[in-house]
Amino acid sequence: MSDLGRHVPAGGSALSWFVDAGVATLVVVMFWVLPLATDSTGNLPAVIGLAATVVAAVLLRWRWPLVATLTALVATAAGWVVGASTDPMIAAAWCLYPLTLRGGRTRTAGPVAVVLVLCSGVLAMTSAGSEIAQRAVIAVGALGAAWLLGHVEARRLAATRKVVEQAAEFERVKAQATMAREVHDVVGHALTVISAEADVARNLPGSDEQELRESLADIEQRARGALEDVQALVRALRAGRGSLDEVETGAAALVLPRLVTATRASGLDVTARIELPEVSPATDRVTVRVVQEALSNIVRHSGASHCEIAVWPEGATLAVRVDDDGAGLPASVRPGSGLFGMRERVDEAGGELTVTSRLDGGTRVLARLPLGVVL
Repeated sequence: MSDLGRHVPAGGSALSWFVDAGVATLVVVMFWVLPLATDSTGNLPAVIGLAATVVAAVLLRWRWPLVATLTALVATAAGWVVGASTDPMIAAAWCLYPLTLRGGRTRTAGPVAVVLVLCSGVLAMTSAGSEIAQRAVIAVGALGAAWLLGHVEARRLAATRKVVEQAAEFERVKAQATMAREVHDVVGHALTVISAEADVARNLPGSDEQELRESLADIEQRARGALEDVQALVRALRAGRGSLDEVETGAAALVLPRLVTATRASGLDVTARIELPEVSPATDRVTVRVVQEALSNIVRHSGASHCEIAVWPEGATLAVRVDDDGAGLPASVRPGSGLFGMRERVDEAGGELTVTSRLDGGTRVLARLPLGVVL
């Protein structure tokens, strides 16, 4: 069975059996029982057998659609020959629909062609009888309509399945991007600060044992904090939340001073001016992530000795600016994972982000976030 066949009824439901039984009964009563009342052929056993065959084909059309279609076609044609049926291939058309629906255009083209050829042959052989000829023409129309309806429905189901698959693929790619972004932000920033602080401690002139111990204690504390963040991320992913942002990151008013302290410990001179009004949790988290990633980039790439952090309300937005006095952006900028992640977060919050070189040297990261965004 094709993939499409898994998305159509299997004929096992009570409703499906009820409908098929009703159609079979209606066809037999109208096109077999009533003609049998005026039958003078004396082929009553054969007529009953053919009618029963048609009923079985209709009831089994979802289980064996090709066999059911051919069986109903042959039995009805035989009924025409013996003068026991006036069914214009309604039963065969009823069986043809699931065949077309499950098989699609390629697999049903052959059976449909056979059906139409047989009907045309019956029409040619019985052209002398106008009643049978008219019946054959109606049969061709009924079979064609069944094929057309099945084909249209098959295309609709295929399009629906494609949309569902594309949506699933989009969610999978989105989850992968979110995971990569979270790991980069959580682990990358912690390791950057730890590495920079260890380098400062190693190259600090005249360091005594107590200073080294204090530096190692700070490094240990930051490593433990990074481990806790990683564990929280793993728990969030296992719980299906897909993002550490769904775990409470902490109010920016508390987290930003800790980021400033950690960055200073890495040897960078930091000036901070933070004015945080009441904002939504989403804007609060994005503010933390923007400042965190900007500071990580300064420590790792800029070669700066000083940076300035400013956060303040500006109308209906929250402005977040991080300036440094480093080398600035290179002539050919190739944004890395951190910048991509920062931009994604700001875009998801409905804000704007610009990263530019300053006229007096260094780089400026400027984000404008709506105060009341609720994700």
